[in-house]
Amino acid sequence: MILLRFTFRNHRSFRDEAVFDLTRSPLKKRLSPPEGTRWADHVHHVDGVYGANASGKSNLLDALHYALIAIKSSASTWLGAPEFPRAPFALDPTRLGDPGEYELEFVSRGRRYDYRFSADTEGICDESLKVVGKQRWTTLLRRTRDGKVSRVGGLARVARRELALSRAAEMDHEALAPIRRDLVEGFDVYRVGDREVRARLARIVDLLVEGGLEFDELVALARIADTGITRIRVEEHEAPEEVRRVFRAFIQQMQGNAQESTNADGAPDQQTEAEDARLAREFIARNLAFTHGRKGTDLRERDESTGTMAWLALGTAVLDALRNGRVLVVDELGAALHPDLSRIIVDWFEDPDVNATGAQLVFTSHDMSLMGAGSGERDKREQVWLVEKDAEGASELVNLGEFALQPKSNVPKQYLEGRFGAVPYTVPSLIHSLLERKGE
Repeated sequence: MILLRFTFRNHRSFRDEAVFDLTRSPLKKRLSPPEGTRWADHVHHVDGVYGANASGKSNLLDALHYALIAIKSSASTWLGAPEFPRAPFALDPTRLGDPGEYELEFVSRGRRYDYRFSADTEGICDESLKVVGKQRWTTLLRRTRDGKVSRVGGLARVARRELALSRAAEMDHEALAPIRRDLVEGFDVYRVGDREVRARLARIVDLLVEGGLEFDELVALARIADTGITRIRVEEHEAPEEVRRVFRAFIQQMQGNAQESTNADGAPDQQTEAEDARLAREFIARNLAFTHGRKGTDLRERDESTGTMAWLALGTAVLDALRNGRVLVVDELGAALHPDLSRIIVDWFEDPDVNATGAQLVFTSHDMSLMGAGSGERDKREQVWLVEKDAEGASELVNLGEFALQPKSNVPKQYLEGRFGAVPYTVPSLIHSLLERKGE
């Protein structure tokens, strides 16, 4: 999966159109790479988004996440929601009913696609999917507000609140299902906060138990961050039998079968034993445990530092993206991490020897040192994005490449000086009035 461009409008703090373009200059006016080159040669593998607190940085990532979730869930879990999920610009009441618009240009399996849709309070307004054929766009799917679908066989109409691409996946449509699958599986959105870390750690445990991740691989990630961890294992704690029995009785009662199924001799039948086995698996609490140093001191997951857990959670996502060529989207890169670790991650995505799959990293951050990180020689300015709110509270997205800079400009220093905007206008002197008020 290669993300070329993401365009959106009317999503949270973004009222007007914002274009997040990850292509390098030679590809901006071409439909395909120059002969003898690859798609990966003409896109940024790292793009950073900067701005003041509450400027809307995270809302850019949220818009991308929303589009991906709509593609994944609009024909399944969203259909049961009391209202159609959406997040319009809320500071102008006259614009609340306007549709949100989302457009993804991407490369999947060597072909360039353009997928777009718009949605309002009632559901999907329109939708289209195009692919580049012989140096021109060809429409694969077109859908209108009333749910009529054209240009694709086997899918004539869809519900008002579902995307045709999502419905096609539910039907295992031969032509469209693989495209939708690539979009859903080609991105990994890493949100900021403890909840995300806990969810990632739980997933790590499952991968270790299922064999999708090796223990020595996780130890190697821990060693990269100099955590002192020498061994990692999974501890399992099974729920008592009486707890499982009570829970099974509750399930049977909910299903209208309060009587326990038994054989003539009073012993549980095979179905009951199978249910007990399933409950036993579900009622096993699994947690990571760690061994430190030469003395082999053991610590449980809850005793480890926040930074160590954040590194393992994000590090496994980075490893997966680099191995499988995914687009990793990280909100607040560096949260709970030492700056050196953030720079290491950026370097990995920039290094073609490490990033052989062409994976991409998109992140928000306040760490100015990352603006000059990476080992590549490409123009760094195009990889830096700035978000700032106007007088009406609407976020605006600007690329640093639009500014006239000298070749050896100290970009981090100039950014902190406010040369490009997208910095907070702080009023630290107000602390005096607050302290005086407390003393009255």
